[in-house]
Amino acid sequence: MKLNTILCPVDYSSGSEHAIEVASRIATPSQSKVIILTVSDPSKEDGDANSMAELFTKNTRSKFLDQIFEDRGVLVEHLNLRGNPTEVIITIATSKHADVIVMGTHGRTGWTKVFMGSVAQEVMKKAHCPVITVRPKLEP
Repeated sequence: MKLNTILCPVDYSSGSEHAIEVASRIATPSQSKVIILTVSDPSKEDGDANSMAELFTKNTRSKFLDQIFEDRGVLVEHLNLRGNPTEVIITIATSKHADVIVMGTHGRTGWTKVFMGSVAQEVMKKAHCPVITVRPKLEP
């Protein structure tokens, strides 16, 4: 299966960083484009969420992660949007004709997952294309 467009929604958690690694490995050099999507949910933002230090940290990590794609000859595009994460991910996957969505999970289980919900789970239910979920790497 040829993958022209891979959508990789990220929140810069360890799960999403691992998802970026997976997306870069399944992308075909010079043939696939990976779209890194960051969605900020206005309903869950607090006053300090967009501090200059946090934005600088995310930008620095983003540049570092871009190097992974460059080293593998994979095109990368960044989108930073606001809205309901599930809805934005589904909309972008459809409009950009994503062949697959690769996204990290926080690895929550049990009651935490029930109360917190799962963006990845909702995306899997609603997506028009396959969804690969990636759990955070286990610390030794």
